[in-house]
Amino acid sequence: MKVTRKDFLKSSVILTGGLFLPGFKFLNPLQEQKFKFTDLRNNIGIFTERGGTIGYYATKDVLVVVDSQFPDTAKNLIEGLKQKTDRKIDLLFNTHHHGDHTSGNVFLKDYAVKIIAHENCKALQEKNYGNNPEKPQAYPNITFKNKWTQNLGKEKVTAIYFGAAHTGGDSVIHFEKANIAHLGDLVFNKTYPYIDPNGGGSIKGWHNVLGKVIKHFSKDTLFIFGHAINDDLLTGSIEDVKEMQNYFEALIDFVSNEIKKGKTKEEIINSSSIPKYENLKERFQGGKKMNLERAYDQLKQG
Repeated sequence: MKVTRKDFLKSSVILTGGLFLPGFKFLNPLQEQKFKFTDLRNNIGIFTERGGTIGYYATKDVLVVVDSQFPDTAKNLIEGLKQKTDRKIDLLFNTHHHGDHTSGNVFLKDYAVKIIAHENCKALQEKNYGNNPEKPQAYPNITFKNKWTQNLGKEKVTAIYFGAAHTGGDSVIHFEKANIAHLGDLVFNKTYPYIDPNGGGSIKGWHNVLGKVIKHFSKDTLFIFGHAINDDLLTGSIEDVKEMQNYFEALIDFVSNEIKKGKTKEEIINSSSIPKYENLKERFQGGKKMNLERAYDQLKQG
């Protein structure tokens, strides 16, 4: 697939915001995307600007935020939330440690009573970003191992760890009464995902975790995704989750078969397409090639 410079720069804004993951290079955006609040149902909605999708539950009695993007975008988030409630943030969740989901903690910590994440998320954030004085951090002050839950107003909020997938510390935040689940980056909807083995990510693990998500939630669950090919696809159904799982199955099968045929790593990572996903689009340059390379490396490791 040919990616124009315009498309690539646009994708870099949405996916990275110029600051994303250690060990992978992106172009800095030339201009910023304007922020947007989108209400979903039951006082729950999403905020988009740069980086991972932020979820919120805002009433006069409760304010919950999921993920924090960057300090400057987090400021825009707070200004917009003031139009919905005058409360401080009761709970700020981080779905995983990547910079486009946690860098805004530094700004939001003065507005948040609690910052909550899986224990691996905090450890990975400290490991990957803690020694960089140019990127100050604010870490979760509450962590959990398997599950964390609390009743807040008319809503029950539950955070669940299903296992290593996109990273070693992904959690799903479920607003149970509204039946809305924020999946963090467990789904890159209709686009090649970022695979981060250095952050504890595993393609086979990701496939298995999505299977657990599909079993745990229902056809009526509304899902929030960390990234998508465009903003209109940042929410979706369990069918989108199944499609993400099917992609990993296709990726694993294709690379496994190519290895069995005696293809070299270079030949495999330069394949023109992944069968059944020939039309999948890139939101960052080299997404397809990176997916093939990560699959090859992990399959060879056993």
